[in-house]
Amino acid sequence: MPKKHFKYLMIEPTNVCNLRCPVCPRGNSFYENNQGFMSFQNFKKIVRPVKDLIENVNLWGFGEPFLAPDIMRMIDYAGENNIFVTIHTNANALNKKIMDRFRKNYRARISFSIDGLTQKTYGYYRRGGNPKKVLDNLSYLVGIKKKYNLYRTEIVWQFLINNRNEREVPYVKEAAKKIGVDRLRLKTINASKKYKEFIPKNEKYQREKDDKIKAKKCGFIDPGIPTVLWNGDVVVCCQDYKKDNIMGNVFKENLSDIWDSDRYQKFRKDYKEGINDFCNTKCKFTKKSKIYLKEFNFSK
Repeated sequence: MPKKHFKYLMIEPTNVCNLRCPVCPRGNSFYENNQGFMSFQNFKKIVRPVKDLIENVNLWGFGEPFLAPDIMRMIDYAGENNIFVTIHTNANALNKKIMDRFRKNYRARISFSIDGLTQKTYGYYRRGGNPKKVLDNLSYLVGIKKKYNLYRTEIVWQFLINNRNEREVPYVKEAAKKIGVDRLRLKTINASKKYKEFIPKNEKYQREKDDKIKAKKCGFIDPGIPTVLWNGDVVVCCQDYKKDNIMGNVFKENLSDIWDSDRYQKFRKDYKEGINDFCNTKCKFTKKSKIYLKEFNFSK
């Protein structure tokens, strides 16, 4: 492993989802013929060789992580190895039995994607979801955290601003504060012209549009966050949902060897030189992009 190795890792427990969010590739049935779940044994096979090198594992991909049968075993294993866990959920698959497992006081950040205060505004984007259920789940987990003093577990409410819910932005802060979450994140929507009806009318809620990514600005590539899909394929970041740049498969070779491979090194080198077509030309994900419009920290 070279001196400048990756410290963060993204692992997709599943690409199966219970919602049909229209801007998400999964919501557009992109993975309909290629979906599945990662087993705990395969998860351990990925993490064990690099567990002393990584600081954070993000258990997320293009599916709902709590649908994966072994998700809690994965979180347990990361916790046993002192690895911080970040997990994003739409919270519709959560139940009290799962949430009670968090009494172990994991070093974790759980982000709830709740984009509306009513069925009308929430269901406009989170199609198939139930806002009352997810808000009840959020409140329940906050209650567990307070009751058992789970000081190492952070609970975040993420609110994706779109054309239908933008009028609720002034009210969601009070709702989040009342429930007792640690943080509220207001996120902008990454929608192309094809989905322009989801873009907020208010320009201050819109994401900036850069024509070309600036070299040396993307943390996914430099220092790097390898993204492992449920079937073991390693892509350079979560933006490569079409799998245009598969660097290898962790079920066939060690992740460190994939990271050090000539192909992966050339990909990073080309990016730094500004000649990587995927990153420098096609991708609009930059540090200048207003991905998170604003964040409120209620835990201070």
